[in-house]
Amino acid sequence: MGYTADDRGFEALALATSLARRADAELVITLILRQPSPYSGAESGLYTNDPIVRERVTTWEREALACVPDGIRARTELRAADDEASGLLDAVAEHDASVIVIGARSNPLLQAIAIGSTANALLHSSEVPVALAPVGYGHTTGVTRVTAVYGTRPGAAAVVGTAVEAADRRGVPLRLLSLLPADETAETVVDEAAEQVRRFGGEALGSRAEEVLAREATTVEVVGGTDLEDAVTRVDWIDGEIALVGSSRLAPRGRVFIGSTAQRLMRRIPTPLIVIPRDYSYGPASV
Repeated sequence: MGYTADDRGFEALALATSLARRADAELVITLILRQPSPYSGAESGLYTNDPIVRERVTTWEREALACVPDGIRARTELRAADDEASGLLDAVAEHDASVIVIGARSNPLLQAIAIGSTANALLHSSEVPVALAPVGYGHTTGVTRVTAVYGTRPGAAAVVGTAVEAADRRGVPLRLLSLLPADETAETVVDEAAEQVRRFGGEALGSRAEEVLAREATTVEVVGGTDLEDAVTRVDWIDGEIALVGSSRLAPRGRVFIGSTAQRLMRRIPTPLIVIPRDYSYGPASV
């Protein structure tokens, strides 16, 4: 997860903590420090001998670890990079991370999630899912429900399959949410979902999906409205819930590329949003 010693960093840490609970995941709390530049002459906090700077960085690490509840494996790392996004992508590759967690940029329009430069870069290049904590997020006691924002476009199988796996692994309810449906009903959504999960994760995950979809806790909601924003406002969200959406069909294969629909959802959905790469491959512990 990308950590900064401010509200955005604490909100990302809260989401990362919540995702790690009951998922047997380790948090790598990554602080990106400016790469030394031969032109600016500025020192990086990673290499400086200034005791004040080093103490400040050490304090940031201690503060971050102090926010992680007992029972969750976590460690910090300092990494020098030209910018936060490239540093986080390097960290993902080195640690074989399954997801990047970052906080949203605050904004004057009171949007739940706004895209800053780091998020924008990750949402157009990451090879693993990108999780965005909304402004003010503080839930740390675990995911309470996984919602797949379901669509008919290519890529829906990865979203639904990842949501099924994430909900089943944590033992929490699953919700399949279809917005602005053409002629879909809850029954058709369930029928299509099981087949999509099988295509995404093979027979083993397909069988798990049939069990998950048959549970009483699993719900299907088909919600309409005058437009996408209106439909989203008609949906109820619970504390601790996460929502999964897919990448644009224009995305390079295997990469996150947030499309206009996901950006519109981002402005309205009050819960953490996880963007899944296009043609995302199934893994045993993906999100």
